[in-house]
Amino acid sequence: MKNWLRIFLLLGCLIGLTPLLHINAQKRASVIQTAVLHDQAGQAVSSLTSHQPGDLQLVLTAALPAGETVMKLASQDNASMVSGEITDLKPTQAITAKVDQQGQLVFENDQDQPQTVEVVVPIKVTDPLLVAKLQLELQVVDTTETFELPEITVTAEETDESTTDNSGGNSNSNSSNNSNSSNNSNSQSSTNSQSNSQTTVSQRTPSTKQRSRSSSSAATTASSKSITTNADEDADAKAAPKMKVSRATPVANPRAQLTGESIRVHRGQIQIGSWSPELEVGGSLINDKKAKVVGPKQTNSNGNTYWDNTYDDQYYYSYQQAKDAKAYAVVFNEQPDKADTIDVFYQNVGAYTTSATLEKPDQQMGALVTISNIVYNTNTPAGSDHYIDFSNNFYSGVVYNGIASFDIDITFTDANGEKALDFPEPEEGKDYTSYFTFGSLNGNAPGEHEWAGSRLELEGKRAVNSLVDKRDNGWYEGVGIGVWEAGQPYTGENQWGDFLGSTNYERGAVSFPLVGTTQKFMLKSESGFTWQSFSSGYVVPLAPLAPEKTVHRTDDFGVTHNDLDQVTVDRDREDMSSFYYTIYQPTYSIPDESIAKPDKIILTDQLPEGMTVSAQDITLRNTDGQPISVQDKGKITVTADGHVTYELSDKEIEALTFDGRPFAFQMKVTFDAEFVGTFKNQAAVKFDSGKDYTWENQTNEVVTHFKRNPIDLTLKKMGDLPWDPAANVPLSKVVFTITSVGGLATDLTTNQDGELVLSDLDRSQTYTVTEKVPAGYAAREAFTLAYDATAKRWKVTGNAAQVSISDDAKHQVITVTNQIKRGEYRFQKVDGATHQALAGAEFIIRNADQQYLTFDAKGRLTGAVDHRDQATRLTGDAAGAFQVTGLPHGQYQLIETQAPDGYTLGAAHDFTISDQAQQTPDQIKNDPYSLPVTGGQGIIWFIVLGLMLTLSSLAIWRTHPRGG
Repeated sequence: MKNWLRIFLLLGCLIGLTPLLHINAQKRASVIQTAVLHDQAGQAVSSLTSHQPGDLQLVLTAALPAGETVMKLASQDNASMVSGEITDLKPTQAITAKVDQQGQLVFENDQDQPQTVEVVVPIKVTDPLLVAKLQLELQVVDTTETFELPEITVTAEETDESTTDNSGGNSNSNSSNNSNSSNNSNSQSSTNSQSNSQTTVSQRTPSTKQRSRSSSSAATTASSKSITTNADEDADAKAAPKMKVSRATPVANPRAQLTGESIRVHRGQIQIGSWSPELEVGGSLINDKKAKVVGPKQTNSNGNTYWDNTYDDQYYYSYQQAKDAKAYAVVFNEQPDKADTIDVFYQNVGAYTTSATLEKPDQQMGALVTISNIVYNTNTPAGSDHYIDFSNNFYSGVVYNGIASFDIDITFTDANGEKALDFPEPEEGKDYTSYFTFGSLNGNAPGEHEWAGSRLELEGKRAVNSLVDKRDNGWYEGVGIGVWEAGQPYTGENQWGDFLGSTNYERGAVSFPLVGTTQKFMLKSESGFTWQSFSSGYVVPLAPLAPEKTVHRTDDFGVTHNDLDQVTVDRDREDMSSFYYTIYQPTYSIPDESIAKPDKIILTDQLPEGMTVSAQDITLRNTDGQPISVQDKGKITVTADGHVTYELSDKEIEALTFDGRPFAFQMKVTFDAEFVGTFKNQAAVKFDSGKDYTWENQTNEVVTHFKRNPIDLTLKKMGDLPWDPAANVPLSKVVFTITSVGGLATDLTTNQDGELVLSDLDRSQTYTVTEKVPAGYAAREAFTLAYDATAKRWKVTGNAAQVSISDDAKHQVITVTNQIKRGEYRFQKVDGATHQALAGAEFIIRNADQQYLTFDAKGRLTGAVDHRDQATRLTGDAAGAFQVTGLPHGQYQLIETQAPDGYTLGAAHDFTISDQAQQTPDQIKNDPYSLPVTGGQGIIWFIVLGLMLTLSSLAIWRTHPRGG
């Protein structure tokens, strides 16, 4: 083969294969270039702590093809991208990024050619991070491309999980009857029942598994009294044994599950309506077979007294009753040692909050209870067995028989029982935020007194005129007579009502502040049989919230029934000579917030002139809306000038349910059927419990107008939508000024429906109506409003463009419509070098909200869309010129999506629509390609030519004689 032919063959192959090699290289290019995790300070991360690892940032460089690209984390078990718009990216033009609700990173490249972008994406890391190493992997959705981020080591926070010291110190010696010995022996209980441990990340998960297994255990029939273990458990049963309940199942010490750091709380609250699905009962007494657990025992309709050993298949009648109510009895087989313990975990006892601003606790609270230092009583009034009985309603507390005294330690926890709640010391000059209350401390007869105390040397809080006396060594003794029989008087000097809701229940209670993580109390019963409830309510009444007053046509109950407030009644259309005033007084929750009701509740109300009420037309309604009717009714006084006083009786206060909802005073008031004018009314409610506990609050004012031949006049404000010129919508928060001839001006603002009511206009006046034009809308002139006495209608006159008024006889509507400020813009496509006009280019337009615009065939705006491929593609005429109209004032970007044949895509072009008119069309310049590029129309012919050259060279090579 001749030399010139060899050269021709080589050049032909090189030229022909170049575009094919270029295309193949593009197909193999990776989207993800680099990716690394940084902390908030911008430093690369190599290790994290398992608890509170902190949030991270994904620093990513990617080569994005045209259109949409989606990436995601292969697993979101330990970390996830934070949803929202991404603003930290370079370049910012023609590329947008966001993380959607599924945690996917979505890019949009508006150019028709690849672009490289740098972006920072917030990453939320799971807390606690229960893995030894954090290895994240990025995936490009709908492709096989993945990218593995650098591995991060996770280190566990080592904590000394020793049990809280259960000893009471020297201050906890016996006070009387020699029935309670020193609490120093409790330290032995702590040693016997649990040991110090350090927990790593990998060791935390079994306790969580054990918790879920235990709470989901099913109870067998009540007749099966043996305690069995499910032997068919799976392979992890040794770490987390699943117990089968027969009567009840002893569990491992619940305190061993306190593996997490304590939670610093602001306030905790025991709630009467909180129930634990199951109780976990354990401790050394049960583990050593010194006691057995009987239960769970289901409630029946009324419960049982437990007399004559009927505790074993019954639910105590004084406990709270509910469909899922259960009880568990720990029955002693032998007299316990002082170090022996009973441990009980309650999953739900109420709620806590870590916030000092929340009105109510918002997170579920559990409790771990340890009973120790148990001392027998020779008396067993309810039967021969010695036992302590627990309800799965923590407020319901415990019943114990044949027991003289015991120590009780309570650690409040999160719902999983893994983190103790740490209650704060009070700030200087302020009270504690949370209390624990022992109520129903009776002293009915010698030898039958009931005691409660704190082993932390905390001062107990008692009510005014309390019948609980302070004794030595932290003890408080009930010395009053608790009257519990229904209908019996209980207001004697040494008496109190021994039931929730009585007017002086707090006289038989004592409260102790909650401080730190373990609350150390002690209980004692001289009689040997006692029911003891637990609550967190204060022993003093609380300040009530202000009452709310309504006015309405019928005797319906509920603050929403308020159909006559700020209303004008048309005397010509509605005959009315009476309506109802209702005063709703909010209550606090008993016993969640307090156990004390106010001693006195008094309503006062001064009726407006022209209105009367009789005592029999005043009704007291409970929080459920039902009327309260008692034999001993309160005192109602109505004076000649309409002053009303209603002081509730003790029986009425007792009948009121304090559950956080309002009770109500309802009055049916009467007036002359010909009355024309305005009724304004306001009342007050007083809670009176003596010095420091008396509050009087005013209600809101209610107003009702009575007129003849009124016309309801409403102004409605409308405006077109920025991106939908054909649609009109109501405009809220637009201020109108109504000015009379005398110069008196009133500002009114449209509501969320774009409306405002023009009430009490003087029909003899002419009013000028002006508006503060909303931003972005064209200004309009004022108009005038006057009443036409002949037509009996309001009329709009003067400068009434874009203003209309309806002609209804009773309700007229003035509609004021404003138009968005809009403009037009012109463009022309030209050669960047010669400035010659170019045809064949295509464009889309994006607004400042990153939406893409649509237009009709004449270039008029019709709408806005979120996706680029839905946008209208704009093309010029033969000279490359085109125009768009109807654009609201603002910033825009013209994006070229298709260049003229033989030219590169132009850069995105920014432009502004404003009051300033455009003088000449904006020129959009393009530069020609030296060679076609992938994606251009010329590339096809370039590839064809290359193939032809290659094939020709091969043909010549095969047909030409060799060696010449």
